[in-house]
Amino acid sequence: MNKKFLITGLITTLINLFLHTANYFLILKDFYHSYPALSEECMKQLHRPPEQLIVWAMIVTSLSMGFLITMVIKWSGAKTFTSGLKYGFVFSLLFWGSVNFGLYASSNLFSQTTVFVDYACSVIAMTISCAVSAWLLGREKTI
Repeated sequence: MNKKFLITGLITTLINLFLHTANYFLILKDFYHSYPALSEECMKQLHRPPEQLIVWAMIVTSLSMGFLITMVIKWSGAKTFTSGLKYGFVFSLLFWGSVNFGLYASSNLFSQTTVFVDYACSVIAMTISCAVSAWLLGREKTI
């Protein structure tokens, strides 16, 4: 691992976290409420309120996803924003397809409507994060 990879992984982590958070607050939060898979009481028991989030675990999951994206893009050989969009879109479709539809098939976390909207939002956020990662990895100078 070199300095460029580490910095790209950290920046990708921040971009991915920001995009997913924005998706949640701008689209998904109200959408989940409008198309619930479970009763409101059950959802309150299932999800922690913001003040009870476990910060260290959020940091670990964010860094894991950011560096997973960076590693996949590095292995793909993508070095431009456009090539990152291409490889990132395929990776995102496959990754989030397995996560979202696996959860939909085996749990009550999603309604049929919310699984598709969440899938689209997740794919878009990860695809953009992949594109940024490719652009950063492809830059000539070390960041």
